[in-house]
Formats: sequence, C-alpha cells, structure tokens
Amino acid sequence: MALTTDARTDLATALGSVGPTVHATPPAVPTPPCLVVAPDTPWVSMSRLGSKLNYQVRLRVLIVVSPRTVDAAVTEAETLLDDVLAAIPDAYTVEYVGPPLITDTGPQGSVVTTEVSVTVHMKE
Repeated sequence: MALTTDARTDLATALGSVGPTVHATPPAVPTPPCLVVAPDTPWVSMSRLGSKLNYQVRLRVLIVVSPRTVDAAVTEAETLLDDVLAAIPDAYTVEYVGPPLITDTGPQGSVVTTEVSVTVHMKE
C-alpha cells in the first residue's frame, strides 16, 4: 500500500474513537456531525527518493458540524476539536487549527467546519 494511503487510513482509524462518523476520504456531501480526512497542501514533501521512500505527508482533518445555531455549532466544534486533538497519534504533528467557518455544500445547505492540519513522516 502507498505510504500516503497508510498515513491517511492510520489517522482515520485513530479518529474512530472520537464519536462521529469518520470519512477516510472526502464524501461528496458530508453529513454532520462527522470528521473528514483529506490531503492538505503541500501534500507530500520529499526527503529521499530511490529504493527507499522517505517523505512527509500533510493531511487535514475537517470537523463538520450542523450550523443550526452559531453558538451551538461553535460549542460542538470546540468539543470535537478537543477530542480530535487527543485522538491524533503521537507520530503526527499538529501544524495548525483553523477557526470554525460556515462552508457552503451547495443545494444541501451549509455546515460549520474547523480544519486541523497535521503532518507525519513516512518511510519504507
């Protein structure tokens, strides 16, 4: 399996203890509450090429909650954020946490998302 796939699935598995549905790849339309693991930018930073791959993978975890009321959505996002940060494996480094934002999902409406960017060093 690809190292990037290993990094993504390991993170999604660890987040399974948090509570809401965890998507190891972005769904077409996320149904709140859920957590979504997706590639971040830069996705891969090479350390070494050749017979042994060695690189950093950057991923983001989107915390998705319902925007029923802004106060309740922010409180739910903050609670899930603490749970997500506690569940992230030690090998992963949290790079930044974005603020809760209202995100348009098209005809389905809007959700509130909070982004957590992480990196992990992967090698063969």
